[in-house]
Amino acid sequence: MHRCPGRDMTKINFGSGPYPIAGWINVDLDPAGRPEVVADLARALPFATGVADYIHTEDFIAQLDPMPLSGFLRECRRILKPDGVMRMLTPDLARFARMYLEDPQHLVWIWNTFVGVPLETGTACEVLNLGMRLAGRFQYDFETYSRLAADAGLDTVRVAYNESRFEPLRGLDLRRTDEAVSMYLECTPRSETRSARIG
Repeated sequence: MHRCPGRDMTKINFGSGPYPIAGWINVDLDPAGRPEVVADLARALPFATGVADYIHTEDFIAQLDPMPLSGFLRECRRILKPDGVMRMLTPDLARFARMYLEDPQHLVWIWNTFVGVPLETGTACEVLNLGMRLAGRFQYDFETYSRLAADAGLDTVRVAYNESRFEPLRGLDLRRTDEAVSMYLECTPRSETRSARIG
């Protein structure tokens, strides 16, 4: 069990992959990215209860179907301090679908510029199909994610790219709004006595 000894503030980055965050405890299943902790995030998290001030995860949860995601969120709720905060980024299925219908040229541009997997037809239809196939096991929208989070004891709000009320969570996002179909969310433990801490 990782207890984070001697730290004034404990910040944990789940699914760090090749993008570890300096000053955070980076956690990933693949040791190639040299995380501080190698762990399967679909299982119990190797951290003590109530240890984390901040959690960050970007582009990981699409690897989890709803039931495993529910378990992951319950574990995040368990390890968060009562006034802790989790920042979570993932592709937004609703935004993806709207862009396919309303701005297909921009969707193709995002794909060609930032994803780079060759397209045979060059159409938004192909991007939609490949995106669903390659981005992970399950694509979430705000309603579905927030329901799972609520069941895990977390309240969820939308936030803006690289912005947060909490200073340690600012400037971490890899995917800009105009370069992706991400949603940017922050979750806090539901508690009547939760303090109103600002970064």
